[in-house]
Amino acid sequence: MTIFFKKWDFDWRAYLAEFLGTFVFVVISSGAILSNVFFGDVGILGVALATGLSLSAMMHATQHISGGHLNPAVTLALWLAQKLAGATAFFYILAQVAASLAAAEFLLFIYGERALEFSLGAPKVATGEQIVLLVEVFLTAVLVFAVFATLVDKQGQITMGPLVVGLVVVVATIMAGSLSGAVLNPARVIGPLMVSNSYDHLAVWIVGPAVGGLFGIVYEWLFGRKSKKFNNKTI
Repeated sequence: MTIFFKKWDFDWRAYLAEFLGTFVFVVISSGAILSNVFFGDVGILGVALATGLSLSAMMHATQHISGGHLNPAVTLALWLAQKLAGATAFFYILAQVAASLAAAEFLLFIYGERALEFSLGAPKVATGEQIVLLVEVFLTAVLVFAVFATLVDKQGQITMGPLVVGLVVVVATIMAGSLSGAVLNPARVIGPLMVSNSYDHLAVWIVGPAVGGLFGIVYEWLFGRKSKKFNNKTI
């Protein structure tokens, strides 16, 4: 088993790592959007790179401490696939949400009251909630697939996992950033939306990634229970 889903029920360092990693990710990803709004020198590609690469960097930095989840949908997927203890999953998600709220307050301090008009850098949507929900479910499932295939599967490329996950976020943001927000991570929006009192799409951005997290069970069913013959196969 990889360190990604080791049971740290009482290790405060793991929870602190989840808090710090999520905090940095939300500050940079939301900050990129605010900088683009106020200064216009980032663009969609810059926002996508800032979001995906900051996630990749923070996953690399926290992987050996907490597993580098930094996403309630990923933590939920691991718990549903029985790769993570319930108590650990609960405190991971608690740390991630607390980090999102703290990051929102930090963004407010940096960019000022005007940033509240732009939901502290939370993504916008350009279509109906049903489409947003469908896109978020699909893209989160892709993200969870990347997580399980690299960081959870015994035969996955563990060292490449954070980079692969970050690249998924980059391309997802380019493809759907203007469509659904390409959130894929409730922690990405909970803090900014709550602090700015913008609740229009919050439920969709929580439910969508949560449903997408169910793909963790699908992955385990399809690929996690390999036959002995397959496990011994060499390429």
